[in-house]
Amino acid sequence: MKAAFGGLLLAALLAAAGAKADPVPDPAPARSSASTATSRFRPVQVWGGIGYYNTSVSVPFGPGFSTGQFGFNGGGSYAFPLNPDVSALAFGNVALAFGSFSSFPITLGGGIRGEHVGPVQLSGLAGLSIVPISGGGGGTTKVGLALGAQGNYPIPQVMPRLGVQGAFTVHILSDSVTVWTINAGVAYTLPY
Repeated sequence: MKAAFGGLLLAALLAAAGAKADPVPDPAPARSSASTATSRFRPVQVWGGIGYYNTSVSVPFGPGFSTGQFGFNGGGSYAFPLNPDVSALAFGNVALAFGSFSSFPITLGGGIRGEHVGPVQLSGLAGLSIVPISGGGGGTTKVGLALGAQGNYPIPQVMPRLGVQGAFTVHILSDSVTVWTINAGVAYTLPY
């Protein structure tokens, strides 16, 4: 009887052990230096492109005027990560736009960048604009506030750290002058 009970107990334990032995997924493999090198946070980004610049002047008690310009721009930013998805950033941008007015918008400021908004990086920007204007604009320098948004869509299949960049900025300047811009170009994240 003892042998039969012991055999039954052993059979029950083996059956229970087999039922509980569900396969446990293997732990994730350790990241190698090659995989960490590609996912490391890189704070410096530079960009350049072409765009449309609209300069308008508001005149009290009369119609204002505006003119469109074609131009080139270039700039860069340095990001300070707040968490894995959001960074504070400092940026600078310069542009040269020419048409019936020639303007040279220089902007320095800060912003917030969403690092992983779907497949893109999106930035909200605010800064100080200094805009020398020549030609029909009276040959003066205007100063004011720049507000903008910028997006970067990475295209690593073309080149690592390269992206397609687009931006919209409004420069609200002294003497009722406003310059708004739409730019498109490329962005590159520096590899250090």
